Amino acid sequence: MKKSKIMIPVMTLGLAVGLAFANTATVANGWINVNGTPTQLGSEPCQGTEVNCQVIFEDDPQLRVFDVYTDMSLTTKKHSGSEEYYILPGTPPSN
Repeated sequence: MKKSKIMIPVMTLGLAVGLAFANTATVANGWINVNGTPTQLGSEPCQGTEVNCQVIFEDDPQLRVFDVYTDMSLTTKKHSGSEEYYILPGTPPSN
């Protein structure tokens, strides 16, 4: 009986720690370089593996083309299945 009184809290603690690391959801949105600052996109524009992904914002007065990267270090370009730019709504974030 004494062992079960000790083991139940220990098992509960082990389950809580295990569940804390069980979240497998990853944020797959890309990153762009806005005036030297890594900025995460709010949506996932790139699908495929053929060419490098690029986006433009439909309300950008300069119509700048942004390369999309896989992480905030801006070292690995994200791939896309289309050679055309993905058009995102709004203007690019200002930093």
